[in-house]
Amino acid sequence: MVAELASRGHDVTLVTLSLEIDRPVHSRIGTVDVLTGPYRHRHRARDAFRREREAVRTLLDSVDVDVVHAHWTYEFALGALSGRHPALVTVRDWAPAILRHQPDAYRMVRLAMQGRCLAKARHLTAVSPYIGDRLRRWCRGRTTVVPNGLPTSAFRLEPPRTHQPVRHLLSVSSGFSKGKNTSALLRAFPAIRDELGDVELTLIGGGHGPGGQAERWALSHGLADGVTFVGAMPAEQVLAAMDTADVFVAPTLEESFGMTVLEAMARGLPVVAGRSSGAVPWLLDLGRAGELVDVRRPKSISQGVVRLAKNADLRAQLSQQALARARLFAWPNVVPAYEAEYEQVARRASALRVLPGQPN
Repeated sequence: MVAELASRGHDVTLVTLSLEIDRPVHSRIGTVDVLTGPYRHRHRARDAFRREREAVRTLLDSVDVDVVHAHWTYEFALGALSGRHPALVTVRDWAPAILRHQPDAYRMVRLAMQGRCLAKARHLTAVSPYIGDRLRRWCRGRTTVVPNGLPTSAFRLEPPRTHQPVRHLLSVSSGFSKGKNTSALLRAFPAIRDELGDVELTLIGGGHGPGGQAERWALSHGLADGVTFVGAMPAEQVLAAMDTADVFVAPTLEESFGMTVLEAMARGLPVVAGRSSGAVPWLLDLGRAGELVDVRRPKSISQGVVRLAKNADLRAQLSQQALARARLFAWPNVVPAYEAEYEQVARRASALRVLPGQPN
């Protein structure tokens, strides 16, 4: 997104935090200034990320900009909202849903931070209608949906060939948790192998590496046969792995957007995902760009995969429609909507600075 803004002639400063430094660092990547503050390794939630919020505010206050675009609703947005510049906040997840799937003290703190952010923010965008609907229930005022995007380099020029037998399933997830629901896919996989024969499943992402949570769970339940546990990979390697797969399976129970699903769509992969998984049905155009199933039921997952595997014409159709749908989310198509939001935020901030009856 920053690269797209810079290519459109904007002067962009990126403010971020890093675990690898203990004092602020100023660098430059092309035409973009990058200001990086320190990020604590431990105990950040004990004071609701106070040091991180202060670092973000201090870095932002050190530069002259027209608008700050804050992402997420936690330390970055709260730091931006306490600073001197008008801010647009993009809501990228929904803390109550996360807490429901991962009930712990850390998520309670994050919920409180999101609540404080939404109470303070005057300008909001949501990454999907799913998030937008929840914001409208809790926040007064206008909320615009501006989706996540992908660089044009992430898209295949043509859909892949889908006439070959399905032999390789792929799933990418950021953790092995109740919400990510990889366990349901692992439970479904033996039935898939019974129907399709020597099919393989590759799991990518944190918690899904050799000896990680997913593999330990699968071994303890006798469900590791035919499964390759890869673990975390750089984004470009994930896209390369997608090009070797035949079907992408996203068992997540709830997604505020579904970036891995969008990436699979951009590679022309037929997708099996949850019909009630937050923003996923919208992303898949209500089933016109992917196979929607009940991911809470392993049997439903296996039936969806087998149905795709046994119907090459359906795979080809979904592959073409997924790629066409994904192109709507290329950054050149998304960023203009953010530019319009920036103009509104700056205009309103200017109007507030020059109130009627006061000197200009």
